[in-house]
Amino acid sequence: MDIWHRVAFNADVKPDFKRTVDALGIKYGISPLPGHVIGLVYFDISESDPRWEQVRELARTEGASDMFDTIFTPEEIVAAEWVRLRPNFEQGFPQPKEGEWWRITYEDYCEECGAGYRQKTPFRFAKEPRLGKHDFLCLYWTYTAFCTPQVLQVLQAHQVRGYEVWPAVMHRTGELSQVVSQLVVSVVAGSGLVDIDRQQPETCPRCGITKYAYHKRGYMHLRRESLRPDTDIQLTAEWFGSGGHAGFREILISNALARLILENEWHGVALKPVELV
Repeated sequence: MDIWHRVAFNADVKPDFKRTVDALGIKYGISPLPGHVIGLVYFDISESDPRWEQVRELARTEGASDMFDTIFTPEEIVAAEWVRLRPNFEQGFPQPKEGEWWRITYEDYCEECGAGYRQKTPFRFAKEPRLGKHDFLCLYWTYTAFCTPQVLQVLQAHQVRGYEVWPAVMHRTGELSQVVSQLVVSVVAGSGLVDIDRQQPETCPRCGITKYAYHKRGYMHLRRESLRPDTDIQLTAEWFGSGGHAGFREILISNALARLILENEWHGVALKPVELV
């Protein structure tokens, strides 16, 4: 397990930061910015890197962007009884983009905090997605898992439990996607998030649901008795996404399903082991 950071800064505004990055021998990319000579410098660095402490202090004092996440090894993933499945290949927006797509797709959706919903109809796409080498896809603004027919065949062959297959619908024509289908999870675990992971709680004044901060550092901890043993996929009882107007439940998958994803080298999702207490 290691914590990786994506650091970004405007090199024209912060030239000393760039000189330090150059001196440290850190490889970086550059995104041009209108009216700037150099542009936005960005790079990835892990906390195990001996240069990290100097970069962290510079990022703090210079006000650079610093986004981080935990990356687990395959050995750590297969050692866990339950694993969070995090969709990380996003493409396309739910339709109608300019309308209230959530009213069409969800029921019990809280317009104040974006939580509390259940999906009632299939998502609508603007066009067929282009997956490239990805096997899973998530729509922007949503926390969804769409997958290819090949993935579905493997799941069915191994009798994976706990999901329904819903079509993806082309918004303009009503035709069904030939590229992806959605894995819809209806099983919800009991409340089991331990106190240490109940970060930045926000209780909605309208619906009363409490959301917690997106979990990024280390293992998420859940009470063993809160999880259903008769399924391979379930949702957390808790909602996440504090600080915004969107909420989601984490997708939990069994060790057997996590192994399938690793063995088949499927792309488009990240696997984050859960520690049970």
